Amino acid sequence: MIKMGCDEDILKCLVFWTNFILALVGISLISLGIIYKINLEELAYALPKEYGDLSVIPVLTIPLGTILIILAVFGCYGCLTERMRYVILYIATLLVIFVLQQTLGINAFCRLKNDTVFRNRLDNTLLDIFEHNDQDSNKAVTDLIQHRLKCCGFNGSEYWNDTIPKSCHKTDSSDIFDVPCNDELFKYIKHCQRVLGVSITLLSVAEVIAAVVSLYFVYHLRSKATEFVFIKDYSFQDDLL
Repeated sequence: MIKMGCDEDILKCLVFWTNFILALVGISLISLGIIYKINLEELAYALPKEYGDLSVIPVLTIPLGTILIILAVFGCYGCLTERMRYVILYIATLLVIFVLQQTLGINAFCRLKNDTVFRNRLDNTLLDIFEHNDQDSNKAVTDLIQHRLKCCGFNGSEYWNDTIPKSCHKTDSSDIFDVPCNDELFKYIKHCQRVLGVSITLLSVAEVIAAVVSLYFVYHLRSKATEFVFIKDYSFQDDLL
């Protein structure tokens, strides 16, 4: 009995630690979502319409991370109260979130699988923005891209001829960014999607670990309940004798 009590304490401690890690994963997902939502949302105007959902992926990680934090608290509560139904519900929800997270991660990877098609459409959209730079909305996006990505012109500073905008300058008029914006924007969006895909996929490993530990905890609770019923029946039969 002492050994069983000791094993139960270790198992509960393990469940608490996995849920603590799960909460950290939730915080990480929220942080990733906020950072890349801001980064991609500012450049969303330059994305082709058919690729507008790229800025939605980081947005979806925010509620996903929030649910994970709430679920981690629920998992700890289920462990403390030793209610098997709560723990089973916790495991089922974890597996659903794992599937959703994997779907998001795979989508982040596969959405830009065809680089050539995406590059051509991105170039067309970006070129249209640069060509109509006289419009305030396009000028704001052009300046943002050049300043943020430290680039100049659609295909280099030569694009502007002799009227190079201030957003092309590093510090003074003689120091100009020398990389084309079409290359830099393509690399930047690819980098964002790659980081999001890898992070979301790797962080989902914590959900699998939490589910496995919780399944073992359910097995322990069932064994404990079965042993309690056996001892109770044995004591009852012993009293009859």
